[in-house]
Amino acid sequence: MPHLIVTGRDGQTRRIEYRPSRALSDALHEGGYMELRALCGGCMTCATCHVYVDPRSPASRPPFGELEGIVIGGLAAPRENSRLACQLVLTAAEDGLALTIPPEG
Repeated sequence: MPHLIVTGRDGQTRRIEYRPSRALSDALHEGGYMELRALCGGCMTCATCHVYVDPRSPASRPPFGELEGIVIGGLAAPRENSRLACQLVLTAAEDGLALTIPPEG
């Protein structure tokens, strides 16, 4: 089964498995990362599923769309590798994707 390498807010890094065709936010919840709240259910209105995707990861991600960019631009600490986990649908190609859940705020 494909896996993600996740660094949580506590600084601990764990490997979690995921099922392809699921949103990254769902995979993180299934892996026990409940600090990633994803309150809006994927509507891109809350940004509580904000993550930093490691640009060196084996899986490359498409750039975010206009609306996702607007939401990310309103965050306190956006980075070039910021993404909304609700907008990333995982496939087998993301096996080994590394990401960090940023500090809340």
